[in-house]
Amino acid sequence: MKRSALGRSAALWIIAIAAAAVMIFPFYWMVNTSLKPTPEVFASPPTFISSHWSLDAYRTIFETRSIGRYFVNSLIVAVGSTVLSVVLASLAAYGLTRFFPRGATPFVMFLLFTKMLPETLLIIPYFRLMSDVGLLNTHAALILAYSSFALPFSVWMLIGFFRSIPREIDEAARMDGASVLQTFARVILPLARPGLVAVALFTFLIAWNSYVWALVLTTDASMFVLSVGIANMVGEYRVQWNELMAASVIAALPVMVLYSLLERHLVSAITAGAVKG
Repeated sequence: MKRSALGRSAALWIIAIAAAAVMIFPFYWMVNTSLKPTPEVFASPPTFISSHWSLDAYRTIFETRSIGRYFVNSLIVAVGSTVLSVVLASLAAYGLTRFFPRGATPFVMFLLFTKMLPETLLIIPYFRLMSDVGLLNTHAALILAYSSFALPFSVWMLIGFFRSIPREIDEAARMDGASVLQTFARVILPLARPGLVAVALFTFLIAWNSYVWALVLTTDASMFVLSVGIANMVGEYRVQWNELMAASVIAALPVMVLYSLLERHLVSAITAGAVKG
């Protein structure tokens, strides 16, 4: 029995290591290529570990490709969309669960139905709307677009968290003299922190990785976000792969850092949702 258990444990470890290697290798190859000099990028057979690693590709894209500007644009849009989506979703979810509990379920079903519609159906109407109000080539247009896409799922997720918080907590806070907004901000939101973190990370990923909407709503090169800027690095006849991979590494790092910082809260949100479901 011990040998059998030991064999199963070894097999599981081998499978886990193999799966981790498959997932990690593309990122390693991206970093490896970004550090290679241009002639070595096209070497055959390829070098898995180069002896000529350098940061020349990173320096080049910051000096000639405006990656720094694209990064700032992406950060402004992603953070703005996240803040707006979390604020609106938390207010909507709290209002539905506390003041309109019977209407919450039909409203959530309607929200989820809108989420099922392809986003590409809204490109032309949204472009016309942003053009009419003069918001094309602005951060506000992208922030409003990404927030509107994230809201249905965000409200649906937060409704589940707010429903799990007993209403007696609200009543106790009001008996102590707290207003509705004070109860919401000081009592309810801290209890729903895992859900807020999950919604924030979900919205940030949508805004950070989106390409089509940024391409449609921004035509000025100074307003490009990272996804559009990186796509424009692919030339018609030539691609500088080390520079392209360097830009991709820069685009991936904020998401990795954010996930590492919020992993504990995200796992809490997932497990809480599983238990409360």
